Amino acid sequence: MVTAGPRDGTLLQLSAGGRVWTFDGSRPVLVGRDRRCDVLLSDQRVSRVHVGLRLDERGWLVEDLGSSNGTAVDGTVLPAGRPDGPPGTGRPLEPGWEHRVRLGGEGGPELLVRWAPAGPGPVAGPGPATGPVVVIGRDPACDVVVADDPLVSRRHAAVHVTGPGAAVLEDLGSSNGTHLNGVRLAGTAALSPGDTIGIGGTMATWDGRAVLLPRRRTATLSARHLGVSTRSGKRLLDDVSLTVRAGQLVAVIGPSGAGKSTLLGALTGLRPAGMGRVTWDGRDLYAEYDHLRHQIGLVPQDDVLHRQLTVRRALDYAARLRLPQDTTPAERDQRVRQVLAEVGLSAQLDQRIDSLSGGQRKRTSIALELLTAPQLLFLDEPTSGLDPGLDRQVMEGLRTLADGGRVVLVVTHSVLALDQCDLVLLLATGGRVAFFGPPQQLLSFFGVPDHASVFRVIDDPVWVSRFAESPVRQAYVGSTSVVTPPPPPAGRAPAPMRPAPVRQLVTLVRRNLAVVAADRLFLALLVGMPVVLAVMAHAFPGEAGLSLRAADGDPAEAQQRIIVLVVGAALMGAALAVREFVAERPIYRREHAVGLSPTAYLAAKVLVLGGAVALQSVAFTLLALIGLPGPDDPRVLPWGHGEVALAAAAVGVTMSIAALAVSALARSTDQTMPALVALVMGQLVLCGGLFPLADRAGLEQFSWVLPARAGYAAMAATAQLQPLSGPQPDPLFTPTAERWALDLGLLAAQAAVFLALTAWALARSVARSGTPR
Repeated sequence: MVTAGPRDGTLLQLSAGGRVWTFDGSRPVLVGRDRRCDVLLSDQRVSRVHVGLRLDERGWLVEDLGSSNGTAVDGTVLPAGRPDGPPGTGRPLEPGWEHRVRLGGEGGPELLVRWAPAGPGPVAGPGPATGPVVVIGRDPACDVVVADDPLVSRRHAAVHVTGPGAAVLEDLGSSNGTHLNGVRLAGTAALSPGDTIGIGGTMATWDGRAVLLPRRRTATLSARHLGVSTRSGKRLLDDVSLTVRAGQLVAVIGPSGAGKSTLLGALTGLRPAGMGRVTWDGRDLYAEYDHLRHQIGLVPQDDVLHRQLTVRRALDYAARLRLPQDTTPAERDQRVRQVLAEVGLSAQLDQRIDSLSGGQRKRTSIALELLTAPQLLFLDEPTSGLDPGLDRQVMEGLRTLADGGRVVLVVTHSVLALDQCDLVLLLATGGRVAFFGPPQQLLSFFGVPDHASVFRVIDDPVWVSRFAESPVRQAYVGSTSVVTPPPPPAGRAPAPMRPAPVRQLVTLVRRNLAVVAADRLFLALLVGMPVVLAVMAHAFPGEAGLSLRAADGDPAEAQQRIIVLVVGAALMGAALAVREFVAERPIYRREHAVGLSPTAYLAAKVLVLGGAVALQSVAFTLLALIGLPGPDDPRVLPWGHGEVALAAAAVGVTMSIAALAVSALARSTDQTMPALVALVMGQLVLCGGLFPLADRAGLEQFSWVLPARAGYAAMAATAQLQPLSGPQPDPLFTPTAERWALDLGLLAAQAAVFLALTAWALARSVARSGTPR
């Protein structure tokens, strides 16, 4: 029998199987298989009342209560006692130490037990906490181990027990944040019984004594009365309701313009519905989106992986960006192999993505989303462009993923593999539900012989009202209230947490370099353009180069060669960067939605492309001037060729940033080529070398925004060219070190303006994709 000792303000903490219990010493603690025990362990090797812990003047003691299979503390077997007799000889527990209590002999469950002096009492609110600490994380040494959630950091969060039923929650610098009742935690916050703790994609509960991890059960995705309209009032979704359980595969079909993609945006929370409610496992998606977004995987219609990379490298870079910072390389590699095995691509691990079949590329995109183990997987037209065999192969793979306990919802135009689905949602024009139920009942509901006939009759609005009154709707949607107000325009999803921008920058730079190294055409341009342009530059007659002394004071040859250098650097900068963002837009939009830092993304592009263009420009300048004399008296550097090459590099880098802005503004790659021609022609005409620009109202001011203008002026200052004849000398040509520095400063200012324009255009491209118009 266990008796209570005098309470001395100490707290006892027990943990086993991912659960943690805390006791204040006001009464003895019983451990066993009986439901009346304070700590219930459902193991046949554990007796009904197996172990007791009590507090006396020495502190906490643990004693066996007559168990059948014995108790050992830190490897030492305790003498057997009797549950109904006087207290036996208890084993004192050292304060601050973690003791291992094995119940039921070898192989039986193990309790981790420790106690420490408590603080003066419950805290009034968030703040420093004393007493036992319950650490939650991925590390096996944590008190509550969340091993199956790759988004959980090694030591993610901690619960500081401050008194009976009182605790404080603290985030431990996790990569994906800690959420209290759906709200991202900033610093610490007081816990109350029943509060939910969101870590990664996992939701735990604080019951006042222990952190409880969720039990496995079948969760449900429910949407009720979803409505979306454009700013002009046109309805894209009109009162859409559906219910999907985990383990089900759902196909969303319908004619073009029926709102299928709009529904996908509403269900994923990326483009929230203006009216209605979406819940997952009873939790409001829009209200708790900041945490529930971790449960969602979205595979867009376009590929979101760099095709130049191998499957392994592409997924590894994605894992670096999406998984916690403390994920080791071995853990990343294991996760990549695991998701590839799940989609049947283990044999393609080291194959380039551009050599995969269409179905394999789509499965690679699915594997990308599975890296974070989402419970909700949405796909937009995954079989688009695939032949019937690959179409069915992809759908069979989705069937397998759904059987793994996920909700899988796929928007598709194909009806070839509907038999793989559990449910089919048919949207009519205007975003109205015409059918939602098993695919076997689809044809009989419409009374037609084939699926093509369904699309012929769906334009009749009678089918929408007929479904609303049908038993099929009642069986698979359930009862819903009537909602009549028109929906307002859809809002925007809140920005995700964007952790470790510096770490993201390093990863993005490495990925960009890997893409460049794997892109043979890009490498050919990178190496070939300086050589080709330099050969063309040597076609100019004359042997004076940039030396006025060698040309007997005639500036014509130097002017021509500087024009070639400036326009060549501008051409290389624009050519390498003008398609960069528009070609990667699907990748950027998806990565932005899951936490990619826009600043890190843009900085990585500038560093890699700018560095490449700078090297190109320097190589081009030196090759174009090889064998020719340089400036007679350089202004800044001791070597004239180097001073001119530095100005050329500044022009090329500034021009590459301007081209990135064009790429971010363009809606398609077709729009980039006319822009490229216009950019380069502008540099040629308004560089200041063909005709005088000084004192030309409007024309002179406009030329200041062009990199070639300042670049030509810097080289002219280095070569000490006299300005072309005109009403006034061009002040930018003044051959002084101060003027040369001012010209390069103007290039730096232009680069900063173009950089800001690019950042705005990137943000605009994301916002434009998320707002109905």
